[in-house]
Amino acid sequence: MSSDERAGKAPRTVQAVETAFEILAYLETHGQSGVTELADALGTSKSAVHRHLATLVEADRVTNVDGTYRPTTQNVRGVGPVFEIIETLNEMDSATPEEVAASTDRSVSAVTAYLDRLEELAYVVEQDGTYRNGLKYLDIGERVKYNTGIFDIVAEEVDKLAAESGELALFSVIEHGQNVLLYKAHGEDAIQTTHEIGLREPMHISGLGKAILAELSDERVRRIVDRHGLASFTEHTITDREALFDSLGDIRERGYALDMEEAKPGLRCVAASVSCESGPLHGAVSIAAPKSRMQGDRLERQIPELVKGAANVIELNSIYVE
Repeated sequence: MSSDERAGKAPRTVQAVETAFEILAYLETHGQSGVTELADALGTSKSAVHRHLATLVEADRVTNVDGTYRPTTQNVRGVGPVFEIIETLNEMDSATPEEVAASTDRSVSAVTAYLDRLEELAYVVEQDGTYRNGLKYLDIGERVKYNTGIFDIVAEEVDKLAAESGELALFSVIEHGQNVLLYKAHGEDAIQTTHEIGLREPMHISGLGKAILAELSDERVRRIVDRHGLASFTEHTITDREALFDSLGDIRERGYALDMEEAKPGLRCVAASVSCESGPLHGAVSIAAPKSRMQGDRLERQIPELVKGAANVIELNSIYVE
């Protein structure tokens, strides 16, 4: 490389470093920001901000949650092993420090220290050298569930929906770009599925998820897809962006979403979105049933009317939640 080339490259490199530091300084001051806000604040293009943020995310200096960027401090990164251990115990049900260390690629001594501290705080339980997650998470989960402000309303309406339809009735909300199951009820003929409370799934694979996506802006939907992708779960799953947006347009026009065996073979569902006046909660309610019982007039009229009616009641009642 010639001296002129080096001279031309050096200022650009310095400028890039300075821009990266400016982004970090802005995030440290404001806590979080989107690309447009950063570009306006720094007087640079959004494409340039995008490039710098991608580098900072890769370097673990910044985190990206649905297009909102936050600084990653050294202290925050230090909690990473704790959550790795908790998730590992969740997957394995119970494990020794050696087993957890092997799964997380961390030293046995470090894992043991974390486990002992978690045990002191009652987050894990130790018995004969084997550890498992404790019931303290149940208390936390129940508090989070009721902090939505509408859980009692949801439970009552979903129970009614299950009784009236005889099928499986579900209610979910969006969190971190994923569909999270909050409540379910079984009607007389309901099938037994793996839908456990707290289950997290991609938004695009179910009627619940698509009903919620249809209420969001196209920009936010794109951010969610960028982050989580469009994985295939069955041969009917939507895996193309254009097809997804076409489907969301149909949902907005129709007033409800359909899952035509997109999440599980042989299972169909009808879902309607729920937006709450008392807060920025986006949810959806649905009825799921085998394909054999979800077709014809029942699929096209009866079930949609039940689901939309339940969604409407939840929305109306949420207005009066303090």
